[in-house]
Amino acid sequence: MKILICDKISESAISLLKENNIDFDYNPEISAEELLKVIPNYQALVVRSRTKVTRDIVLAGKNLQIIGRVGTGVDNIDVATAKQHNILVVNAPDANSQAVVELTLGLILSLLRHIPKAVSSMKEGLWLKKELSGTELSGKTVGIVGYGHIGKKMELLARAFGARPLIFSRSFKTTTLEELFAKSDIITLHISATPETKKLVNENLLSLMKPTAYLINTSRGEIIDEEALYNALKDKKFAGAALDVYSQEPLPIDSKWRKLDNVILTSHIGAATKEALTRASITVIRDIIKVLNGKEAENQVN
Repeated sequence: MKILICDKISESAISLLKENNIDFDYNPEISAEELLKVIPNYQALVVRSRTKVTRDIVLAGKNLQIIGRVGTGVDNIDVATAKQHNILVVNAPDANSQAVVELTLGLILSLLRHIPKAVSSMKEGLWLKKELSGTELSGKTVGIVGYGHIGKKMELLARAFGARPLIFSRSFKTTTLEELFAKSDIITLHISATPETKKLVNENLLSLMKPTAYLINTSRGEIIDEEALYNALKDKKFAGAALDVYSQEPLPIDSKWRKLDNVILTSHIGAATKEALTRASITVIRDIIKVLNGKEAENQVN
């Protein structure tokens, strides 16, 4: 039994493999072309978001038994093709949630208090005390779209700051999606990218937002109609947005998003904490060891 690890994982997970005498190759910079060539040699594959496990790669993995996604989203894996060929896909559904919700909170506070402009203006020698009057999160209505691990933690944080949460998801809702967009001062997105959620946030929903409202997306870029969002922000239809994810990543150097003055942009760092990487790595490696030893996985996706 042999594992190919295509992206960086934690040292503690590597140690776990060694303790269990599991044979593995660690190649965190492997190219798509090289992966396609070598995948027939492995029973297990471990990836994060960088590596795309396409249909061709799944089909080439003649000996694959399991694919592990160190993280939550599996939109970079052809799960349907894996299922057709009896290849398990596992992930770490709750490992990144604390990291993502903390970044989301940071982005919300940055928007409300104009923190990026405050920092950059000081470095430019300015003193914009009067111009940078902000607003408080306390007393605001926070619309949470998605009520999984992250959405539930986001609700707790919103309440802790004295905000009133509105929630919309498939399984639980306190309002309609339209009312959430119309009534919220802050809207934060925490849903998976699926065919059903692609461009869920469209021109119609964006047109319902208050002129003073903010939108935060730390889930996936595909769930927003980005052209509609760009036009709404360019025309100042609402106060601003914070985006950590995009339909095209990395974001091109000359991207029009970089030119907007009412948007905070980060480089898909929602899950990028040492703690989250450790939790996700160990969760996935434990499941892979179980499967390779003939046991049942705890976090099977398909």
